[in-house]
Amino acid sequence: MKKLPLFLISVLGGVSISIGGTVFINAPNAVIGSFLFSLGLFLICHFKWGLYTGRVQNLVEVSVKNTIPELVIVYLGNLAGTLFAGYLIRFCSRAEALLNVEGIAQYKLSLSLLDVLVLSFFCGILMYVAVTGFKRIEDSVGKHLVVILPVMVFINSGFEHSIADLFYISAANAWGIEAIKFSAVAAIGNLLGGCMIPLVMLFSPERKP
Repeated sequence: MKKLPLFLISVLGGVSISIGGTVFINAPNAVIGSFLFSLGLFLICHFKWGLYTGRVQNLVEVSVKNTIPELVIVYLGNLAGTLFAGYLIRFCSRAEALLNVEGIAQYKLSLSLLDVLVLSFFCGILMYVAVTGFKRIEDSVGKHLVVILPVMVFINSGFEHSIADLFYISAANAWGIEAIKFSAVAAIGNLLGGCMIPLVMLFSPERKP
């Protein structure tokens, strides 16, 4: 099968996260919603689709020079996927779901940029654990749990996932200057958090040559 371009698989990644966001805004509570949201990340890990928060660690593990252009393409693909899915969902969702997503977006955009940076930093750590764990854990049960649990933790902790936030903002039709600033800071925070563990491992004295 011919390999799809990076931008296209990143659009699919954005749509997958949007599917997770859609079930979350329709779920009866955050615990159930966060559990079901994890399907979006599982699809990305299983099919190897592009996700910005799943590739930021390549800045440390691969190279800065090669990874920066890749991250730009992946982020733009994720943005396209979440914009597409977010506005489609807005068009056809139930009124209750729209009220939920509008409330989510309003709350997120009310946060200070420092709060957004800190909350997205911790989400970046959890996404590194999820994506790297899925790649490295061979046990089938562990492979699934390492995707599900970080998603449930970041959602129920109020941490900010920059790509999921693109979906919420789109579905709430809340784009503007504040949303753009929020999205940029969340992306930076996710990057810093996603690079923290590999940076620590890089300079660890116990690291194998």
